[in-house]
Amino acid sequence: MGLNPRASLEPVLEWRRRAGRAARRLRDRERTALPDENDLLRAFGGRHGRIDEALSELAGGGVAIVAAAGQGEMRAAYAARPEWRDRLFEAASRILEHRFDLLGSGDRGLGARLPWHADFKSGHAWNRDVPSEELFAQVAKEFGRGRDVKVPWELSRFQHAPLLAQAAWLAPDRRYYDEFRSQVEDWITANPVGRGVNWGCTMDVALRAASLATAATLFRDELRADSGFASLLWRALLAHGRFVVTHLEAGEPRGNHYLSDLAGLLLVADLLRGLPEADEWRETATAGLHAHAAVQTLADGADFEASIPYHRLTTEMLLAAVLVLERRGGDAAALRPLLRRRIDYTAHYTKPDGLAPQIGDNDDGRFLVLGEHGADRRDHRALLSVAAVLFDDPALLALAGDRCEDALWVHGPASLDRVAARARAIEPRVTSALFREAGTVILRGGGLYVHVEAGGVGLSGHGGHAHNDTLSIEVQAEGEDLIVDPGTGGYTADLVVRDRFRSTAAHNTVRVDGSEINPLPANPFRLPGIDRPSIARAVFRRHFDLIEALHRGYARLADPVVHRRILLLNRTTRRLLIEDALEGKGTHRLEWFFHLAPRVLGRIEEDGRSFLGHAGKVRFRLRADQAPEGVRFTLAPDLFSPGYGRTEPATTLCLAWEGGLPVSARFHLCVEDVRREEA
Repeated sequence: MGLNPRASLEPVLEWRRRAGRAARRLRDRERTALPDENDLLRAFGGRHGRIDEALSELAGGGVAIVAAAGQGEMRAAYAARPEWRDRLFEAASRILEHRFDLLGSGDRGLGARLPWHADFKSGHAWNRDVPSEELFAQVAKEFGRGRDVKVPWELSRFQHAPLLAQAAWLAPDRRYYDEFRSQVEDWITANPVGRGVNWGCTMDVALRAASLATAATLFRDELRADSGFASLLWRALLAHGRFVVTHLEAGEPRGNHYLSDLAGLLLVADLLRGLPEADEWRETATAGLHAHAAVQTLADGADFEASIPYHRLTTEMLLAAVLVLERRGGDAAALRPLLRRRIDYTAHYTKPDGLAPQIGDNDDGRFLVLGEHGADRRDHRALLSVAAVLFDDPALLALAGDRCEDALWVHGPASLDRVAARARAIEPRVTSALFREAGTVILRGGGLYVHVEAGGVGLSGHGGHAHNDTLSIEVQAEGEDLIVDPGTGGYTADLVVRDRFRSTAAHNTVRVDGSEINPLPANPFRLPGIDRPSIARAVFRRHFDLIEALHRGYARLADPVVHRRILLLNRTTRRLLIEDALEGKGTHRLEWFFHLAPRVLGRIEEDGRSFLGHAGKVRFRLRADQAPEGVRFTLAPDLFSPGYGRTEPATTLCLAWEGGLPVSARFHLCVEDVRREEA
């Protein structure tokens, strides 16, 4: 057996790696440790000689993401909307009681001291004293062991902090500020800079900074009267900014993490404006956003990661950046058209019931939460409402419906009411549309909504948040989901579940020979795009829409196969035709999947080629008009994931056949009746 030169050097190489990590940690501690008050004074460049002067200047500022409306104006706005007021106070009361519903945990009390370092769902806790860089590497080795580091990250994002501040604005109750102070003090004590899980991912540091900066803006009167805590909070935010700017997630391909870093850095820089280094952060964030927002926004407005939930997240970041830059007199001219295209894409993919299809990964991520606390994270209409006021577009606000609470805080009651007055006269209408760059087609008409997915894996071919959903569809009729994408389930706690939800069989498409459209590698955040999808035809007429698309994911088989799908929506007959052609030669096993929404009930009719179902008020039929001899539908128990960490029972309609290619199959889905639901 020959010697492995690298093996003999491994002890030396490992020692060098450890020495390098130790040196980096030493430099990081010097740059990003929690500053003392002298450091805070020095950060002002000598402008203040006393800490109370520095604190007074900081408390007098605020981040420009929040409208300049007064407390009286906001209280009057909520008095006119009592359901919003009741919902907000109920949500804030849960925070006072340390009750959280995070990532599928359900409403759960977390005890007197919040478990900042624990996955409270599994009971696992990470060591708070281990350097974050080492702990982050350790976490990656623990994938599949039933623990989810996203749980402590989600809690530590402090996206509930603005809620406490909002409640304090609407009611003179000291408990909200006291709770905010208590939690922040405890978090800072339990999370020394650079140690534990909550400094391991810069994105989460940036999101926490954005939420704390927003809460500090609304709590500015309380902070003026509480110099001890104000000093601690401002110094902690200074540490957050320093950490983010020295730990930007700039590895290629740069995705939503990098955009989060920049947007969070911009907000904390805005809060600390006037400090020379904060002004430098602003320039870094602005330059980075201008350089990479265009890269991450496709020509037709979709985010480049092939995930609609991540499109919502990154669009929120870009929207916040445009607001802050424009309100401070900065240059956002290049970002505005990108944002507008993103918003138009959001308006088109939003289903008639107000929810978004779950294309790609869904981890329930948000940038800032200023309204609709506890709302279904699949509802993206709050984004439309904030953008509607920014772009002075009443049609967007009409599409948002009553999901306008975020817009109230971002723009203020007067600005929202001006646009709302015009929106009330508009009947919202969205047409069918092709988004060729994204590979997305939306068909609408006759009470039907169809989402067709024919795009690549995104993220420059890396496929970090994509699923094997090529040529998959979602169908809704009269606001009722009929055929759905089952969602995500979760990420790394259970890798079997992870792969199950991103597999071909978890989508409304065709599987050949049990193979995946794109191979599923061991890396749970990688999906190599070999399927080469394309949209061959897109025809939009008054009475019908027709789409033809194909992919070559099965071209790698010993006998290559191309899957071609045609969809024809007839608005007059309220019928959707689905025609599949499997082109190739040789014998293959084909499987069709139609994932029924959880509310769908029904039965397969005697001939085995027709399913009669109902969902709420909608009665529909899905029939195999043309299919290979002997094919019959079967119903299989399955799962649907409405959000990260949550699953519920559902049913999948399946069809399997084995034989020689080429072969084709034709299905039609028609709405047969729409009734009022029984009380």
